[in-house]
Amino acid sequence: MIEPHSQLEAPHKILLIEDDLNYAYLVELMLSDSQQLNCSIIHHKTLADGIGYLNQYGAREVAAVLLDLSLPDSEGFDTLGKLIQRFPNLNIIVLTGLDDKGLGVQAVRSGAQDFLVKGYFDDGQLAKALRYSIARNNILRRLEETQRIARIGHWECSPQDHYFTASEETYRIFGLSPQRPFSCEELMEPNCPFSILLQLQSEAQEKGKVQKDLWINQKDGERRYIAAVCTANRLSNGAFLFNGIIQDITERKQAEELKKARDLAQHTAKVREQFIAGISHEMRTPMNAILGLSNLLGQTHLDEEQTGYVQSIKQSSEVLLGIINDILQVATLQNNKIRIEKKEFQLSLLLNNLVGVMKHKALEKGLAFSTEIDPSIPDILKGDALRLNQVLYNLVGNALKFTDNGFVKIFIRLQEEKENRVRLRFDVKDSGIGIKENELKTIFEAFARVPQSGRLYEGTGLGLPIAKSLVEVQGGQIEVKSTPGKGSCFSFSLWLEKGTSAQIPKAHTPEDTPQLPANAVFRLLLVEDHKLNQAVARKTLEKKWKNIEVLVAENGEEAIHLLRQKPVDIILMDLQMPVRDGYSTTKYIRQQFQPPLSEVPILAMTAHAHISQDESFRKHGLDDFVLKPFEPEQLFQKIEYYLTHIA
Repeated sequence: MIEPHSQLEAPHKILLIEDDLNYAYLVELMLSDSQQLNCSIIHHKTLADGIGYLNQYGAREVAAVLLDLSLPDSEGFDTLGKLIQRFPNLNIIVLTGLDDKGLGVQAVRSGAQDFLVKGYFDDGQLAKALRYSIARNNILRRLEETQRIARIGHWECSPQDHYFTASEETYRIFGLSPQRPFSCEELMEPNCPFSILLQLQSEAQEKGKVQKDLWINQKDGERRYIAAVCTANRLSNGAFLFNGIIQDITERKQAEELKKARDLAQHTAKVREQFIAGISHEMRTPMNAILGLSNLLGQTHLDEEQTGYVQSIKQSSEVLLGIINDILQVATLQNNKIRIEKKEFQLSLLLNNLVGVMKHKALEKGLAFSTEIDPSIPDILKGDALRLNQVLYNLVGNALKFTDNGFVKIFIRLQEEKENRVRLRFDVKDSGIGIKENELKTIFEAFARVPQSGRLYEGTGLGLPIAKSLVEVQGGQIEVKSTPGKGSCFSFSLWLEKGTSAQIPKAHTPEDTPQLPANAVFRLLLVEDHKLNQAVARKTLEKKWKNIEVLVAENGEEAIHLLRQKPVDIILMDLQMPVRDGYSTTKYIRQQFQPPLSEVPILAMTAHAHISQDESFRKHGLDDFVLKPFEPEQLFQKIEYYLTHIA
């Protein structure tokens, strides 16, 4: 049932192309008497005028066209053909004379919606035909809207019949205006934007159907990615009909490309991380032997020249070790593997340890090295002491490197204080060579080196970029002020929480670790697959304690077998070994042996530097670690600490 139209509804435009004014007036009267339609008539007497109106106001604005086939400028079936060719989606109702009824039937077969014989239809028949046109228009509009939302367009083409039609969304996908549809003749022109559709049509005529995804260029030069399907059907007259569907899938394509790029980046980062970790292990393992043998050689009877050679070997090895550490740190930062911890630490102890490590380099160059802390700063703080220490270590190391005379000093000031946190400013000042103003902008870039005539400074140029990154991941910023020839000052500020407890873990230092006497008797199991490192560790330990018994196992299975025969007091466990690695071996000892053997101190002795980034090794049952290449004193201190605490 058709409901009466609303008075608020805009009237449907009906284009009447009729040269007989009397008949045109009759049609207007019929429509004005209809209670079922709300229409307005636009009347033109020639085909050219009607086409001109459609070009000006758009075919979509017209619900239907009432077309007389006999006009002053066009006669017969060609009248319909010209209009359909130009506006293939128009609802055309052909008006014929009684003698031309057969022409009306032919017109419907060729694309007209309906035909009416003049003098033989009433207002009801006219209204019925127009209602179908209006309903069809509404359906087409909804279809167009659906296609617009889904970015899907369709088209049909039969070049032999000079027929081409495309939906509005097809024009939009190509960046064209739907208000200016192409004719079949325009489609055949070489520079037509729809030329790609003809290529698909040619392939479809050979294969029956073609489906592909491809890039197209819009009118404004923008590239879009479309999915296209084209099917060729042979008509009864032998001609082919270029129906096809296209969908703009640019965003989907971009999302897929982004996912591929992201997956590739993640894979590359993982491979890089594994590569660097592997290289680190392979480089640190022989470095352990070089430094260890250098230490052992230095304890033998050497003349002055030989002592100099050994010292040069140690210094060069330490430089190379620093380079390895820098590369590992940069890789960790680039892979976003840094985790900021919030644990209580003692600021004064952190600085004392830093000075203890760095003072030897200062003494070698005759530099004054000191610290100054604002007394109002709480000594117990909560934050990432490891990262703070790394930043200060890099800044102080850089200052010592570029200072030949004078001083290096660390200042720590209280900038701001709130209820449970403080903002501290750290300054590392030196009286070194300084930095030119035009070089300050690049000083924090990776591999940046300050050029100095006649001087070549060791290192990778990664220390300052590492310090900058570590400060930034903790929410701070770093800056530098410098005067060439007078020195530099590197500064950064950090918010740290106030500590709530004075009971914090302290580092194992000579002051708080009881020393074992040189004649101490104990048994140590060394689990290490590298022959040279076995010899270095054994000799180093035997020179320190004359009565030590060192058992050696080349892998975890051998270690378990030895432990079943002889209990030990402490274990040094390499982590990367054949047959059974250090992690699974430690787990076996903790779970399968009975006390006291299951509780024996186990120290990881590894070339994997990442173990120092957190305390995840404890989850595997390890008590502590010694990083290869090891410092003999550090190894001795940790052995003494665990043996005296167990005792």
